[in-house]
Amino acid sequence: MQLDTQTTIFMICFVYVMLHGAIWLALQEHRSYQVKLWCASGMISGVAVVLLAMRGTVSEFVFMVVAQLLMLVGNWGRMVALRIYLLPEPQNRVHAIYTLMNTTYFAIFVYLIYIQQAEWEALMVFNAFYAVLCFDYFLIGRQVSKQQASLGANLLMWAGLTLTITLGIRTLGVFLSGTIDDLYQPSWHQAVMVIGQFTFITLSNIAFLRIFLEIAERKKMTLVQDLAVSTERASAMQHQSEQLKKVLREREEIIRQLALFNKTAGMGALVASLAHELNQPLTAIQLNAELIESAFTQGGAEALDDATLKEAMGDLMKDNQRAAGIIRTLRNMFGSGNKTLSTFDINELIADVLLICKARLHRNVIDLVVDASPQPLYFTGDKSQLQQVFLNLITNANDAFLPDQAHAKRIEVRTLMNNDKLLVSVTDNGSGIASDIAASMFELLRTNKDDGMGVGLWLSRTIVESHQGSIDFVTSPGVGTTFKVTLPVTAEQMVF
Repeated sequence: MQLDTQTTIFMICFVYVMLHGAIWLALQEHRSYQVKLWCASGMISGVAVVLLAMRGTVSEFVFMVVAQLLMLVGNWGRMVALRIYLLPEPQNRVHAIYTLMNTTYFAIFVYLIYIQQAEWEALMVFNAFYAVLCFDYFLIGRQVSKQQASLGANLLMWAGLTLTITLGIRTLGVFLSGTIDDLYQPSWHQAVMVIGQFTFITLSNIAFLRIFLEIAERKKMTLVQDLAVSTERASAMQHQSEQLKKVLREREEIIRQLALFNKTAGMGALVASLAHELNQPLTAIQLNAELIESAFTQGGAEALDDATLKEAMGDLMKDNQRAAGIIRTLRNMFGSGNKTLSTFDINELIADVLLICKARLHRNVIDLVVDASPQPLYFTGDKSQLQQVFLNLITNANDAFLPDQAHAKRIEVRTLMNNDKLLVSVTDNGSGIASDIAASMFELLRTNKDDGMGVGLWLSRTIVESHQGSIDFVTSPGVGTTFKVTLPVTAEQMVF
């Protein structure tokens, strides 16, 4: 009969190893720490069961101490593995309780065996302890069920109840027998415990596997949903990006059209000055041409050596170049407005703008002071657009003077290098800007001029900022205003 009982216990060990090994192989591709912990702990429990069935074959120390420790470790590992399903709820407190209960039980068991030599009492403590401890399987199953109702959680609860009840019956049977003369003596309560062990091992492993796969499936579904949402968001973002590009293209076109509009509107104020500016070289060309014609008529071929004639020829070429320069500057400045990037000297750009404005400033009796940097200030950008900026600033400075201003009118244009910045300032000693409109000077369609359109300063700021620069001003009513344009020093092509 002893052999039959031990054989049954060996069968329990086989079931332990077989089921836990099968789960390990089935879930190997998941590379899960939880699976490894569960299966390894189950196999350790199986080894412990074997040792518990071999009293008389193995030493008492192995039977009483090593087997008990392996059983505690195996059961503790499986409970910790199950509680991973309850994360992210904190489990540290429960783990501490596990450790305390296991340590206390082991100390009591060793005391009863080695000090009191009370094997009957030790066997009751053994069964009662695991009857209480394994009720936690039921509690874990219930908590998992609260998170997500599942068959696996229900099976785990039934496994926990089965083992707790059968171990409780085994404890009661040992208590009623009053002795354990033969540990492996078949009895009704031992049969109940064996049935409970088989049932528990089967249900708990199926429950663990089922819960694991259910959670994996939910994660997979969540991943699929997240992927679908991400794909939808990516599509929406791409659509928004295309719409944004379209808006930016429309904005660029609006700016281009406004620049053309502003240039066209500004032409009316410049017509008289341009006519005067072009009239001087054209008149000089006419006089020199008449002088040359007269010299040829009167002197014939001998006139070619006349010094006066040569001087007239030189003046003729200079005046022609001057007129051509004015016309070229106007053509560039009042062109189509399409962006053309190039590297140029800011000083030369300012000189071109002043060439257009000098006659008008002279007619308005405004002194022009130019303090240009002695070194070239090279910049990469759209020359025509920046010409428009400085033309706007100088035109505004020209309009800043009151008709009855008593003191001399003056406009000062300065260019300089400041560390890694190019600075251009336009200063007038006119009437200044009133405080009530100073804050909105750069807003579109805002102006303090009776005949102004409110485009120039807004457009100027837009152009400067598109060149990664900034524009600002300081003003004092009755004293004057200074506009400052700051541009980055770079040899690289600007990004628009």
